[in-house]
Amino acid sequence: MKELFVLIKSFFIFGIMATSLFIGGCGRKSSLTGTGGGNTLSAPTLSSPSNGATSQATSLTLMWETVTGATAYDVRISTAATFASTVSSQTDITALSASVSGLANNTTYYWEVNVTNADSTSAWSTSWHFTTMTASTVFPTMISIPAGTFQMGSTNANLYASPVHSVTLGAFTMSKTLVTQAQYQAVMGLNPSYFDSGSTWPVESVNWYDAVWFCNKLSKLAGLDTVYTYTGIYQGSGYDTLTSVAINYAKNGYRLPTEAEYEYANRAGTTTDYYWGRNYPPTTTADTLAIDSNAVWYYNSPNSTQPVAMKKPNAWGLYDMSGNLWEWCNDWYGDYSSTAQTNPSGPAAPTSYGSYRVLRGGSWVSYGASGLCAAYRVSVYPVYVSGSYGFRVVCGPR
Repeated sequence: MKELFVLIKSFFIFGIMATSLFIGGCGRKSSLTGTGGGNTLSAPTLSSPSNGATSQATSLTLMWETVTGATAYDVRISTAATFASTVSSQTDITALSASVSGLANNTTYYWEVNVTNADSTSAWSTSWHFTTMTASTVFPTMISIPAGTFQMGSTNANLYASPVHSVTLGAFTMSKTLVTQAQYQAVMGLNPSYFDSGSTWPVESVNWYDAVWFCNKLSKLAGLDTVYTYTGIYQGSGYDTLTSVAINYAKNGYRLPTEAEYEYANRAGTTTDYYWGRNYPPTTTADTLAIDSNAVWYYNSPNSTQPVAMKKPNAWGLYDMSGNLWEWCNDWYGDYSSTAQTNPSGPAAPTSYGSYRVLRGGSWVSYGASGLCAAYRVSVYPVYVSGSYGFRVVCGPR
């Protein structure tokens, strides 16, 4: 009688297991364990982006947690919760992440991960979803800068910008603000900023190569020509480097401004040291208050950057052309010519000063007011990153 009870109990337990397996097998995935080779296998747990996340980049990295015994993972992405069709899939992944690019703006995507072990047992995760940001978040607002001639440089020795010389520039467009963290995240799929404070804050902790790489990627997203060419990408510990970079100014894509374009746009038709109509050094309370109204600098910043466009714009509608962040320019650093120039782009190669690129505009750590002057220039190695370095973009062939 005891043996009969055990036998009946065994059939009962087996029936429950069989029913569970049958029910699990009718769907796409098992929520807890997988089957296939006889061994149980835990389903993957998704980790990033979080379920229901919004304003995600169109290029991003999907991440999940490790599963004991896993030999490979598969990922699929769909715009349908039923996964009736997929827009992207990757198989035989051995890492715990997958990079995805080319997603559409303002679209909800569903994604899930399948895990497999050596016995061909597999298990699907539960599906998560995220929504990408709108196109207006990705592409900067561009301001038309008119063609013209101006006097570039300064006779003030404290600004390192002599001799003064005549420069003529063709028309171009320049981004209204510094590139924001949201824009950089949308294009590059990451946010390197030390002051990771919000989408409207300027991206910083980027070197010259990061800015160049961003410009090319933004050009591709916009369907424009890429301005920069390079032979390779080196992703180091804390910095990126592009090898053998060449710049084609005839292309119509996004790029960094030349040093001349930056000063011309900063001045916006003014001839004073500051684009708000005053000169260096500030000698009165009114001079200092004028700086506070127009620029984020040492004396009015809370030891950090501030959101873009919080101060007054210049006469052409550009914000933060002085202060908040030093801004990368295309040029190698070198001496000015005393002769008149048209559309100058700086030295063709590193000069006797060294392999330095130019920074302009001053930043939130500018202790002295000289760095905020339109003509002031700084030389920095292009691989350097800092919480006070950022950039804006220009667009249009020359």
